[in-house]
Parts: sequence; structure tokens; C-alpha cells
Amino acid sequence: MKRRMDNQLASLDSYGAWKLKRNSAKQSKHCYYDLILPGSKKGKYLGNESNETVLNVKRYRYAKKAVEIIEKDIEALESLIKNYVSPDYSNINSCLPATYRTDLAVDKSDEAFSAVLPPEAIKWVQDLRKEKEKYPPYKPEQLKYEALDGTKMRSLGEVIIANFLLMTGIPFVYEVPMRIKGELVLPDFRILSLIDLKTVIIIEHQGMIFTEDYPFKYIRSLRLYLQSDLVINQDLFFTFTDEKGKLDIRQLACIIRKFVKPSIDTEMAGYMQDAPAIIEKE
Repeated sequence: MKRRMDNQLASLDSYGAWKLKRNSAKQSKHCYYDLILPGSKKGKYLGNESNETVLNVKRYRYAKKAVEIIEKDIEALESLIKNYVSPDYSNINSCLPATYRTDLAVDKSDEAFSAVLPPEAIKWVQDLRKEKEKYPPYKPEQLKYEALDGTKMRSLGEVIIANFLLMTGIPFVYEVPMRIKGELVLPDFRILSLIDLKTVIIIEHQGMIFTEDYPFKYIRSLRLYLQSDLVINQDLFFTFTDEKGKLDIRQLACIIRKFVKPSIDTEMAGYMQDAPAIIEKE
């Protein structure tokens, strides 16, 4: 941007010493200008704001002011970059006196959590991911969508949920297998409560409930979960997209606020809810 403004200044250099003065003799909704040349007190009438000379003098002044502001911004950004310390786990840990450092390792995949989560939550995420790695991926060809942390998911609705959890600092792991009555199931999201760092809730997203065959899948999943020790709307929650394919983030925010993180950013939920509708394609 600075280069662009510098080029504009250079191309208009001949207008640098020229000044404009509003001509008060003209009574109109338009502004009329006189040109004041160096060494002259008397103005030369130019016309209104559509006059090419008027425009070029204004363009020169704009470019000059833009360069001043941009140079200050560059100076501020360079200072920020020089003094910035990334608030990830390893950097913060290294700033502590040796007495207060922990040896909890945080690998690259956990950086999305490390700046906002306590060590217990980070360890919970790591342990659950290790548990997930014991099982081969279920129908990996269906994992077509990617959340902000790089996790591959099956639907855009799941990505919206994952991104909301990431942006609000909620610990979760996607599709960790669990057994109910000997049958293997894949809960969409296992989430650790930041209230006590012990309670775990499950969120199952039903993205195509309005299609012809999908309700049978939902009923089968619900029937299976009812055979477990999970209590609906206490340990297990279902989210849905409506007939237009839009997910109500506010429903998710209410669940998280009550059971996981009471201080959740409600503005984030509103911002994501106001985003354009996203249609699921599975």
C-alpha cells in the first residue's frame, strides 16, 4: 500500500506546492475552488470538484497523508513484531521461574488449545486423541471438510460446531469411538466441562434430519444411546440444521454456557449466527 501511495505521490509531484481555496462567491450545493500558486496571493478560479486540477491536488494531498499514516503503522507493526511473544503453552511456560514450570508436553496439534486451556484440559485432549488413534478411521472418504484446527469432518454443520468450540476455547475431540452394549458408536463431539475439568458431555449433530432416510438413522442412534448410562440433555445433546440447512448456533451456545463454560462469549455466537446460511452436503 505504501508503494502504491509513493507512486501516486511521484506521479502528482507537480501539484505538491499548489493549494486550493473554496470560492465563497458561488452559492450552490457544489463546492467551487480557486487555485493558489506558490508566490501568488490571488487565486485562479478552477471550477467545482469535478475539475481535473482540483481532483489532482486532492489526490496528491490524500496520498501524502496516507504515506504519513502508513509509515506510522509500519513502525508500530515492526515494534509489535519485535516484542511479540506468542501466548502458546511452551512460551508461557518458559517465562515462568523454574519452580513453577510444568513438564506437560504440548505437541503442534494442540496449539489451538494451548493458549486458553488449563493443563488438565490439554492432557484430557491428548489422552482422548491417543484413544482415538487405536481405531481405524470410519469411512475416511467421507471426511471432506476441515475445521480451523485441521480436523477433517463429515459435514459443514460439524465444522461450524468445531470452529465455534475452537474460537470460544472449549476442549473437545471429534469422533472418538465408544461402545454401547457391545456396539461401536462414533459420538460427533466429546467435550470436557471447564467448570470442574471432569464432566464430559457429548454432542451429536443431525445435519440432514429433513431428508427422507436420515430420520431413521437419528432414531436408531437415539435408541442406542438410550441403552447407555447417558442422560439426554444432561450428558448427551443433539443439534440440528433446519429445513434450509442452517444450524442454530444459539442452541449450542446455551448448552456450552450451562454445562461447560458459563463465561462463554455470547457475541461470538451472535456473529456466527448472523453469517450466511451454510447448506450441508454429505
